[in-house]
Amino acid sequence: MSKRSFNLIAVLLILASLLTACVQPTPAPTPTQALVAQAEPTKAPEPTKTPEPTKAPEPTKAPTPTKVPGDLILATTTSTADSGLLNFILPDFEQKFGVKVGVIAVGTGQAIEIGSKGDADVLLVHSRKAEDKFVADGFAKERFDVMYNDYIVVGPKDDPAKIAGTAAAKDAFRMIMDAAKPFASRGDKSGTNTKELSIWSSATITPTKEMPWYNSLGQGMGDTLLFANEQGAYTLSDRGTYLSMQDKLPNLTILLGGKSLAENKDKSLLNPYGLMAVNPEKFPNVKADLAQKFVTWLLSVDTQKMIGGYGVEKFGQPLFYPSSKEYKAAMAPAAALKVSGKVGRETGWTEAEVKAMKTLDVQSTNSKGATETYTGVLISDLLALAGPAADAKTLEFVADDGYTVEAALADVLACKDCIVSFRSNGGFSTVLPKFAKNLQVKGVIEIKVK
Repeated sequence: MSKRSFNLIAVLLILASLLTACVQPTPAPTPTQALVAQAEPTKAPEPTKTPEPTKAPEPTKAPTPTKVPGDLILATTTSTADSGLLNFILPDFEQKFGVKVGVIAVGTGQAIEIGSKGDADVLLVHSRKAEDKFVADGFAKERFDVMYNDYIVVGPKDDPAKIAGTAAAKDAFRMIMDAAKPFASRGDKSGTNTKELSIWSSATITPTKEMPWYNSLGQGMGDTLLFANEQGAYTLSDRGTYLSMQDKLPNLTILLGGKSLAENKDKSLLNPYGLMAVNPEKFPNVKADLAQKFVTWLLSVDTQKMIGGYGVEKFGQPLFYPSSKEYKAAMAPAAALKVSGKVGRETGWTEAEVKAMKTLDVQSTNSKGATETYTGVLISDLLALAGPAADAKTLEFVADDGYTVEAALADVLACKDCIVSFRSNGGFSTVLPKFAKNLQVKGVIEIKVK
């Protein structure tokens, strides 16, 4: 074999060896490497669980109010500020006492929290349950009635949920939910927010995160109303704030609550406000003396009249109605009949109050000698309400013309048909059948126990 032939055969053998190496079979894929394997049976999908009821969506946390300058710090709800009431009445206090009132206007929940830390001197809020707890926990010694207004439901003028004419807020809320129309909640633990959540509860509804129409804002009343106006949402508002901001809310109208408090058919929407001075025994740093002056001033008849007059000229109705004990006593109708003297408590009644008592018809001879039927209230019942003293012996009847006459207390108490009768032209007369004629007193206004 020639050398040339030998070299050719060697080259061919090398090429054959390389070709064999290139075409070796690939190992069978392992089960995990296979692109297509026998499919595992697909499990049935887990059934969708009904969402658990949750608490109302957590609102955006309102910023902690910064300290405000002032000789007296008043923590209060936003409605008293947004309605303009504070700007209307506070200058009177500041001028009289030569001080500056620093106002922290937040939700009632926040105001109470501020007070519970001793960071305010006095609170003006509207969540009765929380107020009573504030006193019970020792943060204030007493709560005072100050004023009240009412809540209303406002919403878009076209009323897509058709709640207009509904008498009860809980029914209106249910209709809003059924229609899935936007609702704006203050969501700030204020008195209004607390009332709103209680209405949902009375309708057996708990707002949840799964309800996209429910907007929990973490804002004050004014901002919540502006949001509702812009977004076409329903909301619960105190009437005072809504009326004071009405010019800024062209897209909203009152849909439940009527044109005034008197027209509000849902009496559960009454909105009372309470006043509390922070307890100096718990927080020695509070301005206790000045806070007491503020309490006395706010509850006084003159200031209460200012509150009752606010808004009347512009809106034809007050934005708040005064309700302090001092104001009620001053404005109460004069007693048409009273029992005084040696009694446990001197007591007086208006004519309407006497007529509302249990009445009795009795027959007696009139001044002309004719028998006549008289309607009135047993004198013994009136005396029982006043509580005659154990050593009292005599009754003196006093007429509106100054005439007086006396009778034995024991005899009148034992009489089962001795009455104070109603006169046809108003007022009272005593009717004591079988007693002396001079005891038949026309125009009696007082029974003195001696």
